[in-house]
Amino acid sequence: MSSPAEWVLLNGHPGWVAALLAVAALALASGFRSGRGLTPGRRAFLLAVRLAAVAAAAAAVLRPAREVELTRPRLPPLAVVVDTSRSMALGPQAPGPALARWLAGAGLERELGAFYRVERFGLGDPPPALAPGAEETGFAAPHTPLGLTLEALARVRPDTAGVVLLSDGRDTERPGEPAEGLPFPVYPVIPGTGPVPDLWIEAVDLPPVAFIRSPVEVRVRLGAAGMGEGASTVTLLEAGRPLRSETARFGEEGGEVTLVFTPTRTGRRAYRVEVTPLPGEATVENNRAQFSLNVVRDKTRVLLVAGTPTWDVSFLQRRLRQDPGVDLIAFLILRTPHDVSLVPQDELSLIPFPTRELFSEELPSFDAVIFANFDFAPYVPPHFLENVARFVREDGGGFAMLGGDRSFGLGGYEGSPLAEILPVDFSGAAPGRAYQSGRFRPRLTESGLRHPLFQWLPHPEENRVLWNGLPPLEGMNWMLRARPGAVVLAENPQARTEYGPQPLVALAEVGAGRTLAVATDSLWHWALPAAGVGDPATGTGAAYRDFWTRALRWLVHDPEMELVRLAVPPGPLRAGHEVRLRARVLDRSYGPAEGAAVTGALSSEDGEEVPLAWREASPGEYVASPVDLPRR
Repeated sequence: MSSPAEWVLLNGHPGWVAALLAVAALALASGFRSGRGLTPGRRAFLLAVRLAAVAAAAAAVLRPAREVELTRPRLPPLAVVVDTSRSMALGPQAPGPALARWLAGAGLERELGAFYRVERFGLGDPPPALAPGAEETGFAAPHTPLGLTLEALARVRPDTAGVVLLSDGRDTERPGEPAEGLPFPVYPVIPGTGPVPDLWIEAVDLPPVAFIRSPVEVRVRLGAAGMGEGASTVTLLEAGRPLRSETARFGEEGGEVTLVFTPTRTGRRAYRVEVTPLPGEATVENNRAQFSLNVVRDKTRVLLVAGTPTWDVSFLQRRLRQDPGVDLIAFLILRTPHDVSLVPQDELSLIPFPTRELFSEELPSFDAVIFANFDFAPYVPPHFLENVARFVREDGGGFAMLGGDRSFGLGGYEGSPLAEILPVDFSGAAPGRAYQSGRFRPRLTESGLRHPLFQWLPHPEENRVLWNGLPPLEGMNWMLRARPGAVVLAENPQARTEYGPQPLVALAEVGAGRTLAVATDSLWHWALPAAGVGDPATGTGAAYRDFWTRALRWLVHDPEMELVRLAVPPGPLRAGHEVRLRARVLDRSYGPAEGAAVTGALSSEDGEEVPLAWREASPGEYVASPVDLPRR
């Protein structure tokens, strides 16, 4: 059905309109002047010709057109179920007559028609359609089958967006038994009895996008009726885990509260807001609301702490500063507390090391922390290292330690909180062997050949040729072995312990975060060919750049480097419909996880869970058995 047509001007600029009015005035004045002495009939004819010419010019310039809207938006259906039973007309305060007058005068179609396609139904199986005004015939039905009517409506109108039930609530067929298997929400309205006591979520105001590790404000607006003044607790949850709770005060006009939280993962994240029910509420179905928020990474915020300005630190700092996606905060120790100075302390331009600010106040704002040849004892009390470990385990942060003569065992980290989260065990070094000098060529392990940290070129053979062409490294910290659960990507075949070759590059998943260990301070050798004969795009000089690009992406949980990737059907999921899910599962070295124990469940907004049964379709590819989403 098309809407009424309207006349519009395609070129209705005010300047053109004013010019045409001026031309019309001149034509009239000229016509009166030139028509002197002519008969009245001839004079009128000449004026009409002039005005017709002006009108034709106006039509050509202004271009009037008839605008007709040929399409209308597809509106979801909304069912209004009217209780026409006898009980609606009984008693001095019977709601039936008042309801009939309201239905006749309120105009449901006018009030809700902009949002829904309103359909009216009476009681019965199947529910009879009611034309506007049919309620005025009276309320004389002998029975009130509310539950039966709603179930029948679900059968004949399964696509209904919702049901407004106008009734006194007296179900004569199933007293006290709610309807089952409804695919739509039901909003009961008791007419003529005053406001229904209820507290509900009116709206949730969100930013268009959120940034990881930056505070996000979620404003929850509450509606209230018949509750007076009071307070309730509003809780924000992610995956069933409470993130933040605040007390919201409300009155008859409602209320609002602002919840502030800091997301720690990127991607489209699902959240739920819940309002604690209060005694006497008519319904609690409207006490929760779900929403999704797109969490993005503006820049990867990295804290680099270096114990001395070595070549390795210089190249790493330059590499990170050249990356437009990295916000680098670097601190280099240029003077130790034991250095002898010939000038007073207050005349030095160097600032004291900001221990408390970095490892207490600002630490949660970083995505990754890198210790490069940094001996912590003169600058950082041990309890601040526990903050870094907690930053990894609980906040999902990334931590990397690079080698050198002030790192790992030589840096005093043995037995510290950081030794517990690092992927390598560096205890038990013999005297004089904590740092081994000399040149060596590292070797990729089987895990390293598959891991994205070393996938610099798309073709495996090209990648292998690039690796074999890298210059040798020099100097390595003592490494006893990898810790349980850690993955060794590269090793030094020339340095061995009773457990085998010493790990050179290793990583681990620790709680919610990730850690990386590089047991040398000579990775900068990989960047030297780029300044000489290496090709910056495909030659060996790109290895240094790509290694740190991929290392940071892995440390900060880039979605493309997750071990479990779930594929869901496109479009919305509807209650009562079948859904099929697929998952790709990788092991810690990013090979297909064969024989993995995949578990999971679909959770509805009211907490109901549907378990999923998974089977392995191919190595690392798992398919869940089709499930029918439960009806409300």
